[in-house]
Formats: sequence, structure tokens, C-alpha cells
Amino acid sequence: MQAYVEANREGQAWLQRYCADHDLPWQVRDAFTYAASPSEVSAVEQELGASERAGLDVDWVEAADVPFPFHGGVRLAAQGQIDPMPVLHALVDDLRRHGGTLHQGLRVTGISRRGRPVLHLEDGRRLETDRVVLATGTPILDRALHFARLEPERSYGLAYAGVEPPEGMFLSAGSSSRSVRDLPRPDGSRALLVGGAGHPVGRASSHVSHVDELRAWAGEHFAGARETHVWSAQDYTSHDVLPVVGAMPGSGERIFVASGYRKWGMTNAVAAARALSSRLLGGRTDWADVLSSRSTSPSDLGRLASINAKVGAAMVAGYVAAEATPVTSAPEPGEAEVGRQGLNPVPVGRSNVDGRECAVVAVCTHLGGALRWNDQERSWDCPLHGSRFAPDGDVLEGPATKPLRAAGANS
Repeated sequence: MQAYVEANREGQAWLQRYCADHDLPWQVRDAFTYAASPSEVSAVEQELGASERAGLDVDWVEAADVPFPFHGGVRLAAQGQIDPMPVLHALVDDLRRHGGTLHQGLRVTGISRRGRPVLHLEDGRRLETDRVVLATGTPILDRALHFARLEPERSYGLAYAGVEPPEGMFLSAGSSSRSVRDLPRPDGSRALLVGGAGHPVGRASSHVSHVDELRAWAGEHFAGARETHVWSAQDYTSHDVLPVVGAMPGSGERIFVASGYRKWGMTNAVAAARALSSRLLGGRTDWADVLSSRSTSPSDLGRLASINAKVGAAMVAGYVAAEATPVTSAPEPGEAEVGRQGLNPVPVGRSNVDGRECAVVAVCTHLGGALRWNDQERSWDCPLHGSRFAPDGDVLEGPATKPLRAAGANS
């Protein structure tokens, strides 16, 4: 716990220094973890105790000036609130000034490990290098079975105008969390940001219903708010709830990974970069050594077993549902379905998006999970390890690296 706190403190300090040095905007806000109902109070009290044991300067507050239910919370004062996009643009500029190059739209499909790593690109080209850092959501290489230790989750965000956001950053302790904060605008006003309603990737009967749940909550507690934006995100949690950062086993310290930030990437990602850059340059960081050499406890093993039991259940449920659903015609505009086509037992996905009808083999190219349609993002999502595909089968998110086959095409 202490090493994790130190890592995030260093990540926070570095990021704030970087913003100050590059004249990038950021705000100071108190952060609250709060109970949205009496049943959540005990969970928040446990967080208070854990935070105090970790040396964080927290206090308990009974009430807050907010329009939503607040049954007590833990306050961590003077935290940083940062818009990541200006930071990313500044980092890219720095990279180029120091002779680095940035290449986008090039998918890596594999890495050879004999001698120097060789990256295999989707277009057939190869790139040989000394070191590789896989900082994707889930590492694309299966050799260390990272996909089996990470649980992917999708959650949603809404932006509103026309209301005054509360002062502070608020996160509820419930299973269907609510995140509330503000976003300063160039004209001096502040937008309201509301997030939450998360669920495991590919395991929702309707993703739109989760957005509607969040939208209804915002409408109930922020009367007159005008919705301006909606989006979603995908985050990964490891079996022991700590980031997975370090060398990939068996790579000879040539391939490194960084993942599992559990929605806390603003500081965890910086800490991971600090730890890996130090290691690549021959240095060491005490907190990084502790985190990379941590042991697995019985409770961690229990969570790992639970994650993979859910994966197995999702595998069976997906094929059973597909077998029971015949696909006989093109879906209505904007809709899609997964099911059985004729006597073929392999699930087929048919979609009708933006006037284009597509039919794909609805089987994930990673480990063969039956895919489900994401009606909010209009994508095929895998309920096993979180791979996502466009309506026509192109890969959107790993660990899968190969696109879906067109339905009826030869294997």
C-alpha cells in the first residue's frame, strides 16, 4: 500500500510540475469519496481507515454542498484536476523536439523475441528495435497471460452546460458509481461532467440503457442541465487491483508492459513511465521495486479465480444465446444482432450502420469468445477479455490483433 501511495504521489508531482513548466491549465480541487446511501457508509469508513494508515491527510465530512444524496465522505484536500489533451499535445511536441517520432494508425500484430525484438505490423512491414514497451490497454502478447489477470470495464461520461457544478471532485462508493466534477471553459463558465454506470465489457444486454441510467441521474439532481457530449471509456483492473508494470517474463528485459490502472491513469501512467524509464536507463526506484516484486496473496488468487470463472460463464452464455437466435434477414437501420445463420453453428453478426450492411463471423479472434453488439458505441465487443471490433470487423481494441472474417468467407 505505501509503495502504491508513493508511486501516485510522484506521478502527481511530476504531472503538476510539467503543467507549470509548460503553462498548461490545471485546477486545485478537494476530492471526495462519498456514500450515496446509508448502505455505502461502511465502505467509505473503510477507505478512511486505509487512507490514514497509508499516511494520506484525509478527514471525514458529514455533509457537502451538493444536489445529490451525500451520507458522509472522505475528503482529500488540494488535489489536481487536469485536462489530459493539452498535456498530450505538449508531450508530443517535446518528443519531436528531442528527436523522437510518433506514428499513428499502425497496428502491431506480433513481436519476435529471438535476439532483438522485431515488431510485425499489420501491413506486413517489420520493425527491429532494442526495447519495446507495450502500454496498450491489455498487452497484445499472450505469453505472460496478462489478459487472464486483467478485467476490462466500460463506463460512460456525460457533459452538461447550463448548471453550476459543485466545488470539488466526487466519487461515490457504490457498485454503480457516480463521478461528478467540473470542467472550466475558455469563456469562464464551467461545464458539469458526470460519469459512471460501468460494467464488464460485452456483458450488458444494452449499453444504451447504462447511458440512459446516468442521464436520468443527472437530470434528477441537476435540473435544467443541457447535455452537450456523451462518451465512453475502457479501463482495466488487475487481479490484485494494482497496476501491472515491468518486464514481460522470458523477454530478457527487452519487452515491458504497463496496464491495469483501474481508472487512475492520470498518476499511475506517469508513475509507470517513471519506473520503466528508470529501469531502461539502468536505475532503480524503491517504490517501483516493491510493486514489481509483490507477492500474490490468497485473496488475490481468489479474485483471479473469480475473474476467470466469469470469463468461462460468458463464453458458454454467448454461444448458447447465439445458437438460440436465428439470423434470417438484415437488421433495421442502426441495429445489429448475433445469432445462428442456417445450420452453421458458428455465430454470425449482422449490422446495419450508417447505411452499410455488414455480416461477420461473430467470434473473437483472440480466444474465440462469441461477440455481443454494443448498441451505444456500435461495435462488436468480446465478453471474455474486452477486445472490440468495428461493424465491418476491423480491430478497435485488443488483446485481439486480427480482424473478424466476413461471414461466409473461407477460414
